[in-house]
Amino acid sequence: TMPQPYYVSAIAQGPDYEVLDTDDHAHPSLQSKVVIVGDSGCGKTSLFSSYIRGSFPLAYEPTIFENHRTFVKQVQSKTVLSADLWDTAGQEEYERLRRLSYQDADVVVVAYSVDAPESLPNIHEVWAPEVMTYAPHASIVLVGLKDDMVHAVSPAHAYQVAESIGAVAHLACSSIRMHNVNELFNCVFNTAYNKARMKKHHSTVAGSAGAGGSPSPTDPASASPPAARTKRSSFAPKKFKKKSKCTIL
Repeated sequence: TMPQPYYVSAIAQGPDYEVLDTDDHAHPSLQSKVVIVGDSGCGKTSLFSSYIRGSFPLAYEPTIFENHRTFVKQVQSKTVLSADLWDTAGQEEYERLRRLSYQDADVVVVAYSVDAPESLPNIHEVWAPEVMTYAPHASIVLVGLKDDMVHAVSPAHAYQVAESIGAVAHLACSSIRMHNVNELFNCVFNTAYNKARMKKHHSTVAGSAGAGGSPSPTDPASASPPAARTKRSSFAPKKFKKKSKCTIL
């Protein structure tokens, strides 16, 4: 098992969230879109299903494309968020269709399997270039799945990859054990929420400046927003060069 969440940017940190029943939600203060991509069979669908249902799915169903709207609330402030969770297929034959899912994504969860040595290199070879091409403004969260399996990936290497692709955080999860599943989605929703707050603040500041005003330099709200400590490396989009041979869960 890898250590606790590795935060590259403060934007990914914040309060805990909990899933609401659809009949239990209030009007959401924010709507967000979250897309997950990664090698076929690395555990993407099991991750989404485990979070939404609160337990690991008993049956495996291969994914072509599926989206699910869920409502979550911050445990402390009770702020409600609406999130569209888009699950995608990792097979090369669905590449053209998958690209359509990136439109308007706020956060992209880029997944690999910790028990497959070729899965992490595929982040550089396939997934980072694709995300940066078709969702250039989305924040990236890198996640290692199947954390209950024997590791073929070192934490240090995973952290280096997270920083090199400009991810806001890296986490390792086990859907079958529900290890770090909630923590991952806390990270995802905090990123979406903090991005929306910063965007709103910048719009307010720009409006004030246009009206002849300016924010006080001592006002915390006027400070620069948290950002990733490293910029995304430049990647050219590539075709699939490797296929992950993960055990399907």
